[in-house]
Amino acid sequence: MFKKTGVALILMVMVTLLGCTSHETETMTFSILYNNTEDAPYREDWAILDAYLNLKNVRLDVRLGDDEDFETAIALNLNAENPPDVILKCWPDTIESYANDGQLVAISDYEHLMPNYQAYIEAHGLQNEIDELRLSNGKYYILPGYQRDIQVQQWIYRKDVFEENDIPMPTTYDELFDALVDLKDLYPESTPITASWGGAHLLSMMGAGYGIPAGWSGTRYYNEAENTWEFAPATDNYRELYRFLHRCYVAGILDPATFTQSNEDFTEKIVNGKALVTVTWISSGFDMWNEQLRDNGISGGEWAPLKAMESTIGITALPPVNTFRKGLVITANAANKPYFEDMIAFLDWAVYSQEGLDLSYWGIEGLTYETSQDGKQFLPHIRTPKNPNGTIRTAQYGFDSLFNLCENEAYEDNKKPDDIVIFLENSEAAQETLRRSPRLELSNESIEMISMTSVDLSTYISDASMKFITGELSIDDDWDVYLNDIDDLGYPILENIWNRAWKEQNDE
Repeated sequence: MFKKTGVALILMVMVTLLGCTSHETETMTFSILYNNTEDAPYREDWAILDAYLNLKNVRLDVRLGDDEDFETAIALNLNAENPPDVILKCWPDTIESYANDGQLVAISDYEHLMPNYQAYIEAHGLQNEIDELRLSNGKYYILPGYQRDIQVQQWIYRKDVFEENDIPMPTTYDELFDALVDLKDLYPESTPITASWGGAHLLSMMGAGYGIPAGWSGTRYYNEAENTWEFAPATDNYRELYRFLHRCYVAGILDPATFTQSNEDFTEKIVNGKALVTVTWISSGFDMWNEQLRDNGISGGEWAPLKAMESTIGITALPPVNTFRKGLVITANAANKPYFEDMIAFLDWAVYSQEGLDLSYWGIEGLTYETSQDGKQFLPHIRTPKNPNGTIRTAQYGFDSLFNLCENEAYEDNKKPDDIVIFLENSEAAQETLRRSPRLELSNESIEMISMTSVDLSTYISDASMKFITGELSIDDDWDVYLNDIDDLGYPILENIWNRAWKEQNDE
């Protein structure tokens, strides 16, 4: 076990060595809003904070927002009397209204102060993605992070159960249906297809198989053939998605609790043998779940990734991957601070330089990793999916927490089990992920109108979804009534706003 005294000794050596670098300038302190997480809560003694102080003379005034309700925390802090200088974990679509209201700094005005950022964009060929961040005034307001075009959200299944019963891996939704009906007969207490997050994740994954956004992928659908924007829940493809899920529900293979259960209840079904198929992030592998299956008396229990399947309308696809990972914004208030340009320089280093990337993800050499001829490797006491026997996660030192915007490919692949790396590479090679829709530039007025229209519409759609799936509404007999209802609630207003903005954006 890695002793606490060992950690302390390494930190003392680090401080001594790094302290020789530069204390000639006055220490700069600026404030950040951090999305505090329950599994790795913020600590004032994080090693990464000492590293920032000793490497760059930067001290962070960390303000905390609950990660589970971070959008609310962002809104409250932006409208506070003294907003933080920097807000972490933002996405373009969530900050447009703040940018239009003058509450954010236009990052595009300060590109010349960020050489590492410019070099990163050029090296990764991301200028087109940057241009897609621009609002109608030609500027963008978010310092972006990027990830590879690899979909780490995948279908998974109980491989051992399928193999024990000589059922081949399904390649289509119909094959999946038949397999799970057979397994339900063999295991009557099972809930073969289950999911968490109110079903939003399952709908998103299945929606890709019907060529549309669904669940938490949203409702705005770009019809490339027609060059128009459509409201996905009003399309025939959405109707076919409901039809398949209703078929599963009637057959007893879709868990009735899918759309209401807590994540804890979902996980319990995953590890007690009741669930046979679900959707999840697979980057970390399934050692923990498989171990819990064995602890629950299920010898040989094995969750494994399941290749994307062809839907009932002939599409084999996974939801698109947004090259944009997450970003940070700088509040307009910060532009008046005497340290503003120095802060920009620090962010440029912390997020985009190789030194900053390595610190964010790998941590400190000797404390969390070592370097050999094969590259960086985590030390034995660091817990990762490849080393579940480790005693400390890097997040407990504050690494992979603050300015971890851009994917560090070597770090990400080092964490993943080898079989998961191969599976994801094959998925990428098969081009299973749908292409992303183009970016749509919306004015602040349009955003407000969309928000007002969407309130009642979203509530109705959510309620109708459950009724179509359970059969309370007939997919054949009640569909026209449903379309009339959502028409009355204003979905054509959304389509008109989207398409008007699209024409203006393209000078049509």
